[in-house]
Amino acid sequence: MSISTNPAPPTSAGAAPTVRPAVYIRHSPRDPRAARHHREALQSFAARLGLPAPAVYVDTGRTSGGLTPLERLVRSVHNGSHRIILVPGTSVFSADDTQARKIVRLLSRAGASRILALPPSHRWPRYTTPVTPSPTVDEQEGDQT
Repeated sequence: MSISTNPAPPTSAGAAPTVRPAVYIRHSPRDPRAARHHREALQSFAARLGLPAPAVYVDTGRTSGGLTPLERLVRSVHNGSHRIILVPGTSVFSADDTQARKIVRLLSRAGASRILALPPSHRWPRYTTPVTPSPTVDEQEGDQT
């Protein structure tokens, strides 16, 4: 199974999925703003796909109860708690593409039917810089007289 940026097929009206999707985010504890942005973007993505509110797994490199958040996610997928996983992109699993693909296969074998990545336009916050507005046609004509 590969990670897809294509949305999951919409569910028919009245036939809501019974299993919550999962969101998996990995970030440095020193950058909570990026984690917050990814969480909001992925929750919005789930809503646009018509999915229920996802369970969120945030990996900061620390364990909880002896397991990392990725290990807890794999266990939850294996137990049937999640079938759809939403991620910001493939690097969330590992900076090494080979390792990331191994984790995707592991999740697929555990029972994930879809692993969806955010579309590229939603992965990173848009930073705007103030610009000086260019003169309008009327202003340009007015300067010529």
